[in-house]
Amino acid sequence: MSEKPYGGTVPGDVVMVSGYLHKKTRDGRWQKRWFETNGCFLTYYKSKKMTKLLAALDLVQVGTIKLTEVPEPGDEADLGSLFSIELNERVYTLKAGNDVEAAKWVEVLNQLKVGGSDVMPTCAGNTVTSSMEIEAGGGETEWKKKLQCCGIC
Repeated sequence: MSEKPYGGTVPGDVVMVSGYLHKKTRDGRWQKRWFETNGCFLTYYKSKKMTKLLAALDLVQVGTIKLTEVPEPGDEADLGSLFSIELNERVYTLKAGNDVEAAKWVEVLNQLKVGGSDVMPTCAGNTVTSSMEIEAGGGETEWKKKLQCCGIC
């Protein structure tokens, strides 16, 4: 387990993802934001270079995380790349670069929501980091699995 700035700990087998997504504001505008997972938190910033945290969503406490099936008026062209995260009475609508990236974000966030990953480490006593492949290129999302040693080897 490793300590994080917000005071929590991260399980040994963690899927990490970061990249630019567009977040729909309450008044319907789209804002490009840098999102990243930080343990069981989804955090976002104004840009990748910024250090000021705009928000941190505790994925364990959020409701449904899913691809958008019926877009709001005006968002029909983005169907497939839209997904939502429910938190209390608010629904965060997010837009990825394409449908493959959106599906992967939803998959990874749901894994973190339930507290882990289905990947078992194969190691020789060291931390292993590997990249996950995305079939459709062109996105700005970075997919990584950080695997801690299982302690068996």
